[in-house]
Amino acid sequence: MNSKSSNNYVQSVLTGLNSSEILERFRSSRESLAKDPYRPIFHFSPPENIINDPNGLCEWNGFYHLFYQFKPEGEQRVHWGHTVSTDLVHWQDLEPAIYPTLEKDCYSGQTIVENNRVIAIYHGTELGNCIAVSSDSMLNKWDKLPDNPVIPIVPVDKNILPYKVFDPCIWKESDGYYSVSGVYMNGERSVDCIAVNHLFYSKNLNDWKHIGRLFTSSYFTEPGEDGAVPNFLPIGNGKHLFLFFSHKRCSQYFIGSYDQRTHRFEPEIHGRMNYGAYQNASLHAPSATVDKSGRVLAIFNVKEGKPTEGWQDVMTLPRQLSLDSDGSLNISPVSETKNLRLEEANIFNVKAEHGEDILLDNIGGKSIEIEAEIDLGSAREAGFYVLRSIDGEEKTRVSLLRSNKHPIVKDSIQIDVSESSNHLEVYGRPPETGPIDLIDDRILRLRMFIDRSIIEVFGNDKQCLTIRSYPLREDSRFISFFSRGGTSELLKMKVWQMKSIWNELQYRETQ
Repeated sequence: MNSKSSNNYVQSVLTGLNSSEILERFRSSRESLAKDPYRPIFHFSPPENIINDPNGLCEWNGFYHLFYQFKPEGEQRVHWGHTVSTDLVHWQDLEPAIYPTLEKDCYSGQTIVENNRVIAIYHGTELGNCIAVSSDSMLNKWDKLPDNPVIPIVPVDKNILPYKVFDPCIWKESDGYYSVSGVYMNGERSVDCIAVNHLFYSKNLNDWKHIGRLFTSSYFTEPGEDGAVPNFLPIGNGKHLFLFFSHKRCSQYFIGSYDQRTHRFEPEIHGRMNYGAYQNASLHAPSATVDKSGRVLAIFNVKEGKPTEGWQDVMTLPRQLSLDSDGSLNISPVSETKNLRLEEANIFNVKAEHGEDILLDNIGGKSIEIEAEIDLGSAREAGFYVLRSIDGEEKTRVSLLRSNKHPIVKDSIQIDVSESSNHLEVYGRPPETGPIDLIDDRILRLRMFIDRSIIEVFGNDKQCLTIRSYPLREDSRFISFFSRGGTSELLKMKVWQMKSIWNELQYRETQ
């Protein structure tokens, strides 16, 4: 399955620079961006200009490697940017790993790690799906297969058949390599299509055969949703996880059974990582891997909530995904995030009556981690205002909303940024709200990561919400506890100031 293109795109703006020159340019770019008040200090953000989807997350030669869609300053085409970490929290810039040549852009894809090499598959725009291979100790040097695109773009009919290739992923079974690609069929994307991923097989990476569909989304997703940026991997108990991105409703997943004889995946559980529509979404596309210790790890990019200046988007903290005893998905921050903690503050047993909003003395910050346990008591809603100005003019609400034991509607947690900023250019959006089960019908345990302009909230290790928040005032760093519709109690709470993972942003610590 081969196809050559006569397209010959101009060289990248970085092609003429050696590795040290590129890294010095990135260091200088990071320093120039450090004055931006919304630049996170312990999340990965681009060294310059624009990032988008994370790609090819993997562990190789003692390092975690994260690739990502990257447009360097002055470049209009997408490269695979590259960063590495030994602990999943401290990241170091490397030069871009894969540059566009015959393809216009190097779009999203994933990797697999073999004993002596790493294989990357990605979508080369205007050509098809391509493969590059590296045995380099730091995955700096990649060789593209000479037969790229190994899975070319083919003509389709009005139903988008036989298949449409887009962001792919790859894995290996005993008889060879498998890849899924394609995003939708039978309609128009974001309107009335059906999400589908097509399955391809190869013994040698060069010659690929279309062998059908891995699955179609059926009734699990809405009409108009597609299945882009796929990640397909085992998650334990004989189940597989299909983690993907929909251009209509963003990040979500299936858990189900995969039959290696028929090569069919049967989704049994569907869940969302993002609950707003694309136009209002924060959490975007995923990349996932199984590391050497057996953990299923995932990372996502997070979109902006206002116009940007000089840089765009940020990555989430890496998350560990696992199956609970009932087959549902557990979601938690990786344990290594604890290595970023600085000084700790503690609060215990704060009761709030209906309508009370209690400012927590001498506690807060703009780059912090919070662990909290709330007893909802008789309240219909309880939670926190974070990034709160002293007078409450700016505040971001993180709270639990009770459903009053409705037979269908679950309790839910939310992040509401409608009062978070006096900035005139911040986009309007509804709260990010997701369902959650309380512990013993009344207890909510939260881990919250607040980092200048990004908020990640983990609830009972079952739910995670992500949003961007842009307080304008310097004093928007306080925390308060509130209750509505009854009495609730903050049983305990720990707050840590967080270390900066970037040298140029260390001056922001404890602000």
